[in-house]
Amino acid sequence: MSSTVSNRSRVFLVPAAFAVLIALSGCAGGKDATAGGTTPKAGGEVSSSDAKTSQTSAGTTTAVIAEQKFAATGSFATKDNAGGTVTTTLRALEVSGKTMTLRWAIRWDNPDQAKDVKTSMLDLGATNLPTLADTVNLKQYRPLCTKGSWQAVGIQSLLACEASALVSPSEMTFSLSNHSTVEAWAVFAAPQDKDAKVDVLVVDGWPTFSAVTPTAAK
Repeated sequence: MSSTVSNRSRVFLVPAAFAVLIALSGCAGGKDATAGGTTPKAGGEVSSSDAKTSQTSAGTTTAVIAEQKFAATGSFATKDNAGGTVTTTLRALEVSGKTMTLRWAIRWDNPDQAKDVKTSMLDLGATNLPTLADTVNLKQYRPLCTKGSWQAVGIQSLLACEASALVSPSEMTFSLSNHSTVEAWAVFAAPQDKDAKVDVLVVDGWPTFSAVTPTAAK
């Protein structure tokens, strides 16, 4: 499996095409959750236990499918800018049953700072809520959550889904030392189409990994 790296200025979504099928991953809490956005039965039902099994069955990996290195950016919410560079590594996109697990890594390097200096997702202007866009079938997948729903109209439900999304690390507790690497993951509903190829956006505003083919977990 291979992917190509897009330019940072690349337009990630075509709004008109993706608007109807946004947030296909739905919610995984309470009763079994639907995996489909406007067509929930197409992806079957996904339970929280399915998602947990997917996250553990895919296991850890040191594989490198593609890497991207770019200047670190600051957060609009803070005055700090971590400086240096960020490297993102795409490790795996594996399907297990009704779910799909994305594994990626983040590394921060700043030669002007001491080795023991730490930064955070917030300082890097990042939120660990990856998005997968199937550009072949014009569908978008977001991480499963245990509360709320990505399809909800109310802001409270959207915030609840974001806060309970099945991802790691959380930007609220994330700490990254200079010249170190942190492994990350997120769980989605399995692709609805066998020919799916997805663009992987690990953090909004960061470069995209393009045309990645999901594979079966070993």
